[in-house]
Amino acid sequence: MMTKDTQNTIQGFSSHLLKKGRKTSTIKRYIYDVESFIQWLHQSKRFSDDNVWESLHKKDFEAFFNHLKEDRQYSDKTVHRIYIVLNRFYEYLDLPSPIEGVIYIEPPNRALGKEDFISSQEEKQLKQVVASLEGLTEKQRSARPMILERNVSIIVLLLDYGLSLQELISLQMKHVHFESNTLSIPEDSKINRTIHLKEEDKLHLYQYYKTIPEPVRPKYHSSHPVFVAFDFTRGTYHWSYDDDAPKFLTEISVQKMIRLEVKRANLRKGISAQHFRNTFILRMIKQKNTPEQIMQQVGFKSHLSLKRYYDYYKKIQTNTD
Repeated sequence: MMTKDTQNTIQGFSSHLLKKGRKTSTIKRYIYDVESFIQWLHQSKRFSDDNVWESLHKKDFEAFFNHLKEDRQYSDKTVHRIYIVLNRFYEYLDLPSPIEGVIYIEPPNRALGKEDFISSQEEKQLKQVVASLEGLTEKQRSARPMILERNVSIIVLLLDYGLSLQELISLQMKHVHFESNTLSIPEDSKINRTIHLKEEDKLHLYQYYKTIPEPVRPKYHSSHPVFVAFDFTRGTYHWSYDDDAPKFLTEISVQKMIRLEVKRANLRKGISAQHFRNTFILRMIKQKNTPEQIMQQVGFKSHLSLKRYYDYYKKIQTNTD
């Protein structure tokens, strides 16, 4: 049913996701969703072998999402996931998406609970442990000076400045301005907002930067990554020979680092980068920042994104009154 060109395109998308550090299970899910969409195109006689992706229109996607809801009885959460996958696919093809900005499928708005945040005690404990050698093996201790300031910086940027995991791993050296204590946060190749760092937090980032040996150190003002992948076996930083530049730290590597540091701090399982961002947003609400100020700081596009945080804040306020 699928042409050779289509198979090659899907294979290319799979390789692209792998390079971006996506889990194998996530890639399988993405590919399944794309293939399922192609199958529906064939069944509904909308598939043309010539430039199929450029020939699709808003009405095709409206019909597909309607099919998912009405015929397949998919939940809003599942439909939203497929919506995201197809947008990512169009990004990979470097084509304007007929879905983005035309069809809005509201993400499932799950109510937040206490377990979606970390407490001030958990935060204090985590920061103390990350900045120490506590609970490390002799082998781990020997490599720790190479990544200690890096780990501190990652936790601080997620927890004290509200960066998303994707924003963190996308940071390039041209986005860092040590002289003005600022970070430019990129989004889709455009600068989305500017974050002002406290002096001590800038210094953690600068110390990490200077820790990297000069031959493999990212060049200042360049498109080199801020956070570089580290090879624990050899105790060295990774170099990408394809790009002739230091290799970007992946999303999976950051998630693993957080998981290990959380375990070392004897905190509950499951704490992630999202918990840190959630905690930051809630803190901004508690500090009486306006919704506009919060949206500017965390890069939200819509007030709707903030609704569940305000709902949770009202709930805890009611419980403490």
